[in-house]
Amino acid sequence: MTTQRAAASKWRSIHILGFLFLLAGAEPSYSATVGDAGEFIADLGTHAIQIMQDSGSSVADRQQRFQTLMNADFDLPKIAQTVLGRYWQGTSDIERQQFTDAFADYMSQMYFARFSDYNAGSFRVLKQRVDSERMMVVSTEIVPLATGQPIRVDWNVVRTVDSYKVVDIVASGASLSQALREEFSTVIRRSGGVTNLVELLKTKVSELTASTQ
Repeated sequence: MTTQRAAASKWRSIHILGFLFLLAGAEPSYSATVGDAGEFIADLGTHAIQIMQDSGSSVADRQQRFQTLMNADFDLPKIAQTVLGRYWQGTSDIERQQFTDAFADYMSQMYFARFSDYNAGSFRVLKQRVDSERMMVVSTEIVPLATGQPIRVDWNVVRTVDSYKVVDIVASGASLSQALREEFSTVIRRSGGVTNLVELLKTKVSELTASTQ
């Protein structure tokens, strides 16, 4: 249990900073062939930067565009199933959909809110590795301006018909999906069910949305 808490704590201190410094960084530098996974991750970062730096748009508009980007480039339904873990099997179809929707909103609003608090850093795509016929890992290096110390972030992406989708992020060995699964499992055990977790996520989304207005 202590090891799990340490891993979750490590992720909370790394994955938010790592992901956001990646998106807030200078334009990606990567030599890629058209349509490969590394280019996909580089483009994701570039599009996020363009959204956040669009001073001519309202906060609500940028939030919506950021959420659209997350929905397009992340396999949020798959990630939602993964982070719910063993509790996924014990829920109804309606509960699964409610959780998936709340989780998707939570992820996009959380990253949008945190992203707004950071200045630009730098990142670059280092390499990509084929794990299976459909799964690839894109390794990136992020160098926050505050510390100057590089952070290794690996993006697990799955090949789709015409592109890729992110299914997990691993920062310095800590998995986003694993950390959230442990955190959500604790909430479910303490609150008594998935429905209460959904309501908690909705509350968090409302708080995050209000904090960025």
